[in-house]
Amino acid sequence: MLKLRELTVTALMIGAASLIIAGCNGSETKSSATGTTGSAGSTADLTGTIQIDGSTTVYPIVQLMAEDFGKANSGVKLTVNKAGTGSGFQKFLRGEIDIATASRPIETKELDEAKAKGIEFLEVPIAFDGVTVLLNPANTWATNFTLDELKKAWGPDSTVKTWKDINPAWPADPVTFVGPTDNHGTYEYFTEAVNGKKNQIRKEYQPNQEYTAIIQAVAGDKNTIGYSGINYYEENKDKVKAATVNGILPSKDTIIDGTYKPLSRPLFIYISKKAFDRPEIKAFINYALAEGLSAVEEASYVKLPDDAYAAVKKRVDAGTIGSVFQGVTPGTKIGDILAKESTP
Repeated sequence: MLKLRELTVTALMIGAASLIIAGCNGSETKSSATGTTGSAGSTADLTGTIQIDGSTTVYPIVQLMAEDFGKANSGVKLTVNKAGTGSGFQKFLRGEIDIATASRPIETKELDEAKAKGIEFLEVPIAFDGVTVLLNPANTWATNFTLDELKKAWGPDSTVKTWKDINPAWPADPVTFVGPTDNHGTYEYFTEAVNGKKNQIRKEYQPNQEYTAIIQAVAGDKNTIGYSGINYYEENKDKVKAATVNGILPSKDTIIDGTYKPLSRPLFIYISKKAFDRPEIKAFINYALAEGLSAVEEASYVKLPDDAYAAVKKRVDAGTIGSVFQGVTPGTKIGDILAKESTP
């Protein structure tokens, strides 16, 4: 991810944009993309501002989209932040941003608040991710986990202290558990998929706001285990390795075909319907679902199947509001989900 972010920063500097990196104590990463040339749905007289915030996981995708769109539409100022999925939804529901990025679907309490405030939105899955169990390369024993073993290790009532407690064939060395904070959609998705309930996890757990800190912790100790989105693994294969889950390694093929379950998940952007009626927002979303999709693989994520994007585009073109992903069981096929009626 550092390499990708460095390339992005360079491109933004060339395009007269700015990248401001703040610390981790409640701060955010902010970038403004307002270039002058390009082919990303260029409209000479398109003006306005687009405020985007939310998921750290989705940030690299949308940041690249915003950069290229901004180059082609110099009259539009795009600001992309990464406060975390939970914080992004809070800002979205306060009307502070136009688009919320999310690494999990909108929750019931957020949906209820949107209804109470009269906020209508479009729900747009933009890519696939595979939450990846991270190990130190020197860990030669825990190469595969069953779902039961993951729950035994990560569950809220876990008594696991050593690797041997997880699997009797493994060494009796103490194990350290790291991962993202509860502000991250990745934390919420992992806890629900593994433990059966969101935000329930073992007591001895070291949360980190930044994914780079998780990578560093796992890379620095053979007895540390963590988890992140697949792109952080792909960008750091020289530092960490991925465990298989039920014998399946996270990859483009296993994520698309659904065999890497239940840790495969869609990533989202949520657009305010009020904002979507503005020309600059509509143009950006149309770009994001067309040539902008190249950013998905550039950011080391996985594209949805073509028929899924076609279904998503149909919903967007129709201005379909509400959620079809809220409350869906992790691992459900995306085609089945998109065929549902929306919950406004």
